[in-house]
Amino acid sequence: MSKWLIERGGIQITVNAKSAKAEELVLAALSAMLPQQVSVAKGIKLVVSTEDDMWVLCDKSADLERKLKTPGDLIYHLTDRIVFHIADKSINSYCLHAAAVSFAERALLIPANSGSGKSSFTTWLVANGFDYLTDELILIDQDHQVSGVGRPIQIKSHGIEAVSSLITNPELVFSGKLVSAVTVDALGGSSSACLSHQLTTIIFPKYDKDSGFQLSKLSSADAGMSLMGNYVNARNLEGHGFREMMAIIRNTPCYSLEYGGFDKLPEDFAVQLKKILEENHT
Repeated sequence: MSKWLIERGGIQITVNAKSAKAEELVLAALSAMLPQQVSVAKGIKLVVSTEDDMWVLCDKSADLERKLKTPGDLIYHLTDRIVFHIADKSINSYCLHAAAVSFAERALLIPANSGSGKSSFTTWLVANGFDYLTDELILIDQDHQVSGVGRPIQIKSHGIEAVSSLITNPELVFSGKLVSAVTVDALGGSSSACLSHQLTTIIFPKYDKDSGFQLSKLSSADAGMSLMGNYVNARNLEGHGFREMMAIIRNTPCYSLEYGGFDKLPEDFAVQLKKILEENHT
């Protein structure tokens, strides 16, 4: 049995892989989180094992057990429990439901609700030369430095075809009934999820198949209202961290992006975004 420790946002989580088969999948799930192998479990305890032809995930802190048939669904539920515990218990970072990538150590934050195309857009960014931080949860410290909980990018089963052209190594995609887990290596990309980057730019994406392409600057008021809807650990922080979140908005250029598919994005859009990050960097 192997135990792997993850420490993010002041929270310790140990994942116990109870077989060689379980360990292989656990390492695929946690690779971008830089887990540390330990001999003694610390903090919250998650256990992954196999039973017949099923994967079994146990969350000892919540007395929760899930039996799952596919590798993709196991990776989704395992990393979802990690994300949940970090967001639920972190008291020294501002946690946002958002994706994030970086370029030249400058972070691009992508807050969005489910169904907005957040994960697909993140996949496109990673395939176009941005470093991956997360597709689900970012942590911002007092100095507005950003890091991510770097799970494999989760693409819903009906959306995997839309990103298939970006995948260079299909063997590193773990299929599931609900979602497929697309690793950074499957995209030929790189991850810097555990490193801190200066928050430089925020983009709120919205996918609409009938839309063309529009990138628009947002006012601080509009951006603030949108961002607060993705702020997930306010209850843990003094004053709910409201003043600090507003400072982040005032000091960070924000944009809205509407697009109807990757084919609607300008050919040089990745270059444009990298230039925006450079211009917004202070």
